Amino acid sequence: MSKSITRQMRASLRRYLMPRRHTAMLCALVAFVAVRPLIGDGSTATVVFSVAVVVLMILALYAIQVEELLGEDSALQTEHRRTAVTGATLALIAVAVRLAAAYSSSPAIALTWSLSWILFVGFITWNELHAVLRQKEVTRETISMAISVYLLLGVTWTMLYSVIYHFQPRAFSLNGTASTLVAPGHPIFAVLAYFSFITLTTVGYGDIAPVTLQARYAALAEGVTGQFYLAILVARLVSMLLVRHAAPRGSDTSTPALGSRGPQN
Repeated sequence: MSKSITRQMRASLRRYLMPRRHTAMLCALVAFVAVRPLIGDGSTATVVFSVAVVVLMILALYAIQVEELLGEDSALQTEHRRTAVTGATLALIAVAVRLAAAYSSSPAIALTWSLSWILFVGFITWNELHAVLRQKEVTRETISMAISVYLLLGVTWTMLYSVIYHFQPRAFSLNGTASTLVAPGHPIFAVLAYFSFITLTTVGYGDIAPVTLQARYAALAEGVTGQFYLAILVARLVSMLLVRHAAPRGSDTSTPALGSRGPQN
């Protein structure tokens, strides 16, 4: 009886969440970015942040699933399995390292966590970007997906800056003076996330600036990527709208390509 109820609950959750999975991931991303500077540096903050990380991972893995495998095309089945296995493997590695980091302040573990997150978030970003470019219609889920990719780019570069900061603690200047950005033992994620998103949006307040060559070129790459993404995204969305309005009335222009990850809304 309990197994039947559990299956029904899972089926109901899947029916509700699947059409809205990209919006759910976007909400988790916003919470993930916002929660760190709000919860402080205590032990409770570490637990809350870890929970936010796990929730984001679960929703991200759910979001990149191939929604429909039309027919019996073996290539689609292979793509589905490869995406699921790769994403789950990267997530398990990142979670394991995060758990280790919760019980140890070793710099090596902190570095490994940043590297594992770069791989995981980079994989999710690539799949979401691929899905955005394969869309045939502009929907709420398409918009959520596009915004998620932008935020994921900022998170990916945050982790990259964390790796650079690990090897070069004076890779950034604070208010014109090259120095460590936080006191030893305090989390650096919130500060680097701030710098990453300021760079991605090309606001550039100048309070934090890259000093070393590696940090400067990482910031340059992020700024260029952010601008190219916005340009390509706007062009893609406008082209989809033009095609939709130019199509004869009654024709179906929203059918996704075979095996598309396109959300149904």
